[in-house]
Amino acid sequence: MTHDGAVQQAVDAYQEGRYEEALDLVQALFERADRTHFITMFTWSQLIEHHAPARDALVLKREAQVRLLLQGDVTFQMRDGRWPRSRFSVIHEINDMLNDSRATYELFLQLLETQPEQADNESYLALPAIVAAGDYTLAERYLRNPLERLDELNQTSIRFPLFPPAGQAPRLAAELSNYVNSLSLCLNVLLGRGQIAEAESLREAALAGLLDDKLRALAVRQLADPGTISREVSARIE
Repeated sequence: MTHDGAVQQAVDAYQEGRYEEALDLVQALFERADRTHFITMFTWSQLIEHHAPARDALVLKREAQVRLLLQGDVTFQMRDGRWPRSRFSVIHEINDMLNDSRATYELFLQLLETQPEQADNESYLALPAIVAAGDYTLAERYLRNPLERLDELNQTSIRFPLFPPAGQAPRLAAELSNYVNSLSLCLNVLLGRGQIAEAESLREAALAGLLDDKLRALAVRQLADPGTISREVSARIE
């Protein structure tokens, strides 16, 4: 059960197969722009798997958000006192739900043209889409060498457990995930340019530099199967 009546109504409607009602509810919840945003988008992501109009409605929401962003309204206001989110991050989230990284890339190009400072602020979110689009020159503008983070990550591995007790943030797992994701992007750029030897050298250095054997093994698994770290963390919380 959730603590918000409208959210619970949406969840119940979805679970009971009342998809049109669930869609109406998640659309209204989206406009609230409050702390229910996460569960709203999660419910909507499930809904689009079973109800085609839910996908169409999500596309319309995205286009409305894109128009606002390109008009210079860069903040998706959270109305319950929480730290505001960037509008680009909300659009990025929707594009992920729609499996449409190309839309993220093309929007980022528009931002670069019209709001370059804002584009730079959002580059970390756009990087996977930039790499997926094969725009390696643009990607290299924003990519960091993951080896620059190695010492800090090793220090964190000494101070924090990989899987902390319930109630504690999985800081080390989060930093490892960021490290491997950055490595993966760099490897994809090198391989995309045909620099196979350079990619293999970077991979070996990035993994060998991890001092903790368990950390290294998990990094190898994350490279082979993205999402492994988050699944491991979730499995230990449940």
